[in-house]
Amino acid sequence: MNKIPLTVIIPVFNSEFYLDKLIKTIVGDVAEILICDSFSTDKTLEIAEAHNLKIIQKKYINSATQKNWAIPQAKNEWVWIIDSDELPELKLIEEIRDFIGSVNSDIDMAFMPRKNLFWGEFMGKASAYPDYQSRLFRRDKGKYEDKEVHAQVEVTGQYHYLKHALVHDDFTDISSWWTRNDRYYKYELDECNKRGIKWSFKLQYIKPLYVFFRIYFIKGGFSHGFKGFFVAFQWLVYYFMVASKLYEFELKTSKKQS
Repeated sequence: MNKIPLTVIIPVFNSEFYLDKLIKTIVGDVAEILICDSFSTDKTLEIAEAHNLKIIQKKYINSATQKNWAIPQAKNEWVWIIDSDELPELKLIEEIRDFIGSVNSDIDMAFMPRKNLFWGEFMGKASAYPDYQSRLFRRDKGKYEDKEVHAQVEVTGQYHYLKHALVHDDFTDISSWWTRNDRYYKYELDECNKRGIKWSFKLQYIKPLYVFFRIYFIKGGFSHGFKGFFVAFQWLVYYFMVASKLYEFELKTSKKQS
């Protein structure tokens, strides 16, 4: 079977735990795989080199900047961004093959759902499903929005929704989750400052509680036992810490100015 005429871009940094499995899942189906590395210090590059993949390197600023730098270096018209801790369902690969082969010229992007796993379990809506991701788009038409975190691709043309999913296995243990989120708090703080958002009672208390209520009760987290409670609670902690970082920043800034 012919390979799908698209370029997969995989942003990586110390991704040895996931990378080999991801490459093996897609390498036989896509025309090009481009590894965008942020100067890994583990075996990430060895794994990529073992598969004879092209590697490009750039110092990491934020996700959107890194991906926007990599996108023009793709050889193919269509680009598919996959994070190293994600795996496409096999039916998603075939769905993309059919999509690329028949897509209309007025469609510039396809959203795909994502199944987020927590300790290996998918909990449906409590895992934010369908959590649509703007990952498949025309190279010369798509660009990530100027956000420090959680940026999506913007296109001028129309877009399509795919049915099959990326499986996101990023939560494997509490320690790595906490370390990762400490980086995200900084990105969120930078985004708040960029947008002129100030600390408020609503941001500090109401939003985290609302997020917990929505995930645990409305999205059905309560039906998944402790895992469901933990997912809701970890998002409460996430938004509480983002607001706390903003409070701390404003406190330090006011002391410097006084």
